[in-house]
Amino acid sequence: MVGKEGWVLKVWLTALVALILISLGIFHYVSRDAKPKLTTIDAEATLAIDEIGDLLVTDDHQVFTVNSKTQHSKLILQTSQPISSVNYTTDHTVITVYNPEDPKAFKGFYIRDKQSDKFAQYATPQLSPKHSYVYGDLMFVSSAEKTSPKGSDMTKVGIYQLKDHKWVKEWLVPGGVEDVKGVGKDVFFVTSNSSDTSSNVYKADLQSGDWGKMIQEARRYPLDQVSIDSNGDVYMMISQRNKTEWSNKIFKFNPQQVPYELTSNFISNTRPYSFSMAALQGKMLIDRYDVTNNALDIEKPLALLDLKSQKQVQLAWDHRPVGITPLGDQFAVLAEDGAIALVGMDAADKPQREFKIEELTAGKEICGKR
Repeated sequence: MVGKEGWVLKVWLTALVALILISLGIFHYVSRDAKPKLTTIDAEATLAIDEIGDLLVTDDHQVFTVNSKTQHSKLILQTSQPISSVNYTTDHTVITVYNPEDPKAFKGFYIRDKQSDKFAQYATPQLSPKHSYVYGDLMFVSSAEKTSPKGSDMTKVGIYQLKDHKWVKEWLVPGGVEDVKGVGKDVFFVTSNSSDTSSNVYKADLQSGDWGKMIQEARRYPLDQVSIDSNGDVYMMISQRNKTEWSNKIFKFNPQQVPYELTSNFISNTRPYSFSMAALQGKMLIDRYDVTNNALDIEKPLALLDLKSQKQVQLAWDHRPVGITPLGDQFAVLAEDGAIALVGMDAADKPQREFKIEELTAGKEICGKR
């Protein structure tokens, strides 16, 4: 039997350990993961996500599921913190959030499994999730923040198990992660230049956790976008975001080339204003968006590129595009004002069809169901 003094000491030590864990952020992490906050959705939203919707679109705090054929949309989630990425598969709907202006605010995921009437909210205090990709029950996540161990800029990335709600693997990559795209179990991500390393494209296997850089000998090209065609070809872009002499150029990855010379793999120049891209069936759609805000109304803000012939056609659209996603055998484009365009493989002068989500006035993310 423990005496009164022993019992008091035990209680005091327990409280001290809890206080230390809280100060380190560990207790907060465990408690949030053990009992996630739940957000209930109604039966109509459940049906819209699982049976009707083929797109997710967002602004900073609202998520809508959309049926591109009927043009029906349904608000399914409102978030307290700004949305950073969305994933929409037949099994999971995942939204990541963090607030770059408030490091103490909630950062993490809203996760909903198929046929569930709830979003579960999981915190990730060890990173601010910016980019993500879901395959099966696994999710790749990259942080928005860089760390500098031993003076080198590094970014934390990880693989998260959506069913078990736990991290499978976490590691650091050189530089900052600029873009993430996936196909099947493989995820590709582009890193920025740092003081010690050049921008590169990395590939990670979500099932095995193996990863590595694709360009073995890289010069300091400021890559910031990556896209994978349905045939497996990898394309890289230096968008207008970087505002360098290399901007607005697209390159095809050549796995046989060592040492690597990016310019010999040049595909197209979408000068000026290239912003993001998506490849599908030998075609690529590029949205043209002026990050300086000097050209808000670009008459032809979309460019359809034939990746084989390298011929490019620019398309007229009376909206400012902010994101592209492959959708079946076509592309879906989200505009800043909530307009959605559907662009086919043979588009010649403008999108084939468009409609608008009236409740969405500051479009941000778009994702097709996989």
